[in-house]
Formats: sequence, C-alpha cells, structure tokens
Amino acid sequence: MDIKPDVAVGPPDDDGLRKVVIDGKTKGKVWSHHELLKLLRHTGVPAKCEIDWQGGDSGVWPAQAWGRRLTCAFMALGFLATAGMCAWIGTKDSFDALTFAGRVTGFLFLFMAVVELIAFAAAFDYWRKRKLTYSGPALLFGSLVEFFVGSVLILMAVTNRGSPSTMCLLLWTGLVICGSWSLWVLCRHQAWKALRNPGRIAIGAVVSTVLVITNLAYTQIYLPSMSRPLVQGTAEIGTPSLNKAGTKMYLRVRLHLKNSGEVPVHIVGSIYWIHVRLASDPKDKYRLLKPGELTKPGRELSPGEEVSEDVVAEIENPESVDYEAVAARVEAYAFRQDRMTMDSDYAKSGKWRGQLEKEGKADDPPSPPKEYFRYQSKISQSSELLNLTRGRERVTVWWLYRPRPGVYLDVAPPGDENPFNTPTKQRQAADRYGLAFINGSMTQTPYAELLRDAQAQRPN
Repeated sequence: MDIKPDVAVGPPDDDGLRKVVIDGKTKGKVWSHHELLKLLRHTGVPAKCEIDWQGGDSGVWPAQAWGRRLTCAFMALGFLATAGMCAWIGTKDSFDALTFAGRVTGFLFLFMAVVELIAFAAAFDYWRKRKLTYSGPALLFGSLVEFFVGSVLILMAVTNRGSPSTMCLLLWTGLVICGSWSLWVLCRHQAWKALRNPGRIAIGAVVSTVLVITNLAYTQIYLPSMSRPLVQGTAEIGTPSLNKAGTKMYLRVRLHLKNSGEVPVHIVGSIYWIHVRLASDPKDKYRLLKPGELTKPGRELSPGEEVSEDVVAEIENPESVDYEAVAARVEAYAFRQDRMTMDSDYAKSGKWRGQLEKEGKADDPPSPPKEYFRYQSKISQSSELLNLTRGRERVTVWWLYRPRPGVYLDVAPPGDENPFNTPTKQRQAADRYGLAFINGSMTQTPYAELLRDAQAQRPN
C-alpha cells in the first residue's frame, strides 16, 4: 500500500513566496505553480498529489515572474556597470597613480568592484530561489556602492569644474538613478532581514562612507590646492670684455633656474631678456639686447636641482652709447610632476606659425596675431579618477617674438575658444596642477661700471 506524502503550501509572504512543507519538513519556497511542480518532481512527489493550499489556492501567486525577471535584470545591469567603472579606475590607479593617496584610492575602487560582482551574482539568487541566506544584504550593499560611486563621480566633476565626456555623465547619472531605485525596492522587501544586527551594520556603513568621502575630498580636492612648487629664477651679470678695436663689448650673463621646493617639477616654458636702460629717456625705457629660451620645454627639475646657462650679449660702439644700466631677467612656467604628466615628445612639438597654418592647426586653440613658436601637449592627470571627472585637457605654450618677446601659457580642454589664461583659469591650473609662474627678480648693473671694467681688461 502506497503512503501518500503530506504536502502543504503556505500563504504568500511579503515577497510573494509560498513555503512548501512535505511530511512536516520545509523543502523550500516557490514563486509560482511552475516552480512548485519542479520542487515536487525534484523531491520525488507525484505532481498529481493532494496539496493542502493555505492562504489561497493554486491560482494565488502575487509575485509575477516577468516583474521579478525585469527587476533582477535591471539591478544586475546596474551592478555590472558599476563594477566595470570601478575596475577601470582601480586597475589604472592602484599601480599607475602619481601619488600614494591616488593608489590607495585605486585599491578602494577595486574593492568596490568586487562588492559589485558579488551583488551581481546575488541578484540571480535573491530574485529566483533565495537559497543563499545573505543574498538580500549583498544586494543592499551593492546598491549602496552603486549610488555612492555615481554620486561621488558627479560631485567631483562639479567640484573640479571639469568637462567629462557626455557618455560618462550619462553613465554616472544612470548609476545614481539605478542605485536609488534598487535601494527603494530592497527596502520595501526588507532585504536586511537576514542580518542579526542591521542597525549596527547600517551605522558602520554610514561611518565608512563618510570616511571614504572625507578621504577622497582630502586627497583629490584639498591637497591639490595646498602646497605650490618653489622655483627661483636669477641672473648674474659677469665681467665684460672689449675687442681689440674697442667697437664691441661682450657681456657674459649667467642665468639660473633652481627648484628650491620639495617636489619635482616640469618646466613647460622659459624666457630670458638682456636689455639696456637708456640714460636719456625720462621714462626709463629699455632697449632689448638679446632674448632667448633658458631651457627646452619639458625639462624636469628635481628638488634642489638647478639648470644654468651662460649667454653672451653684444653692445656695438660701447664707448659712444648713452646707456645707464644693463639688466637681465628670467621668467618660466612650471608644473608639479605629481599632479600631471605630458607627452614624452613635448619638447619636439614646437612649430612656427607658418607651419601650423599649412597644417590647419594655427587656430587650435586661437593663436596670437604676431609671429610665434608654439609647443603643445596632452595632459594626463595624476589619476584616472581625475582624468574621468575633469575630462581631457592640454597645455599650449606660445613663444612670441614681436613686438616684445614673451611666453604665454594656456591650459584648457581641446576646442577652448578663450586662450591666454584669464586670472580664473590661471588659478584653476594652479589648484589642479601646481602651476607656478616664475618671475625672476631683475638684475641691474650700472653701464659705466661695466664699461670701466671692460676697458681695464682691454688688450693692448
């Protein structure tokens, strides 16, 4: 005589699941009649057995399959997108960031990528059979990370006044929306029920989030605005000499650039002037003797390192000119090496205006109307996190020859229509990259003294 098993199907719970009990033992929970038949077949119970329906007959299944599948797919897609974004940032920054804080942030993003992958796998269990006890909390933490990553990336883009790509902005906005929706759905389903002390865990999550946000704000926003590179430019006027005929004076000038700070820097542009002041001019007008570059752009200066160059200027008919003094001065632009990197061939990127016009690149960005020599390079930020939130930028340096030689610098995204740094853009570049404008003090020596020294050394 066959013994028929005692099968009971309980009422739907808050999530729409109905508990199946066979011979007094719980065998699981099911979403639908189809899943019930699969469970019975798996346990060896005939499909046509008598079932004790509690809280509704075989037609009561409040959790619709298509709704659960759509919810699962939407959540899983959000977790996968967040994991991809975190993995992209983490793999690049954990080993290639220019600062220790940037690398720590990279490992943090790798950890969040792992959390999102766990949530991605847990979504298929939570919205199907729920065999894993902690699949609900895993989804909850994954949704928190998803909302956190999207919000932080948007906040950093706004705070840094960046211009990230439209695709990135849409993705980050989507993460915030998807994370918010997932949290709302999971809170309705009380996904934290498997946790013993959800209140303490929630407090710990909030504290950890605050600490992470504080660390990101400190390392990515506060620190870049603090210390500045200290580079000094000086000039020394040496002892002059005359030729045998006394028709030319040769004036040697030694020029210096020294990194007196504690961080290495890139010299992206430099210039020196040697000029004389006219004694007869009431406005102390200067006449230029010789301009030039002190060092090639892209030169790296370590802390304490100095670059020097001796240049010679000529003065025609030194005994008949009416000069009051000879002066020399150095100017340069420098960036911190721990804030950015440039193309390795930046020093070879220099081109004259005529060549750029032939290539159709003279107005990218808009160039000055006078004759110039231009250097240009893409900028890579100190971390991939900043590359994404600030967007692409480049540095352009113009070496102008007329009417007065000078060096002008512009840091802006490609396509910017307002070159020649405004004060606002200069402050922004200083905050982001530690931009320093080296305005060396002017060195002057009375011309009469120089002429006297030259005459004393004049060969007989």
